[in-house]
Amino acid sequence: MNSVLDFLKPKLSEEVYLREDITQVINTLKDLEVIPSQEFIDFYNSYSGPFFEESLGFELLDIIEDFDNIYDSTLACREKYEFEKKFLVLTNMVANEILVLDTELDKVYRVDFEGGDIKLKNNELNETWSSFLEFLKEYFDC
Repeated sequence: MNSVLDFLKPKLSEEVYLREDITQVINTLKDLEVIPSQEFIDFYNSYSGPFFEESLGFELLDIIEDFDNIYDSTLACREKYEFEKKFLVLTNMVANEILVLDTELDKVYRVDFEGGDIKLKNNELNETWSSFLEFLKEYFDC
C-alpha cells in the first residue's frame, strides 16, 4: 500500500477489510471508464468494504463487493440522473443525499436530490472535500 495511506492501517487492520483480488478494481474502473486519483486506486486495491464510520453517518461502499457498491450505484445515477462518466457514487443514500467523487478533479461532493444533483451536473456545486485523500482522513477520523 502507498505510504500516503498508512494512517488507515490501524483502522482497517482486520482481515475482513483486506482486498484479495485487485483485478476486480482494475476491471471495474475500466468498465466505468474513469481514471481516479492514485489514492483512490491504492485505497480500493488495498481494502474491501463496505465501511461504516459514525463520524459522517454514511456507509462508504466497496467498488464491487456487496449488494450496494460503487459500480452499481454509479451506473444507477448515470441512468436515472444523467451523471457524467467522471462521477463515482461513493456512499449509500442517507436523508436523500450521497457522496460523489469527481474523478477528473479528485474532489468529493455532498449531493442532495433537491437541487444538488442539478448543481453538480452544471459544475455549480462546491466540493465538501478538496481530494479523495482529505475525504478518507475525515471519514476514518484520522
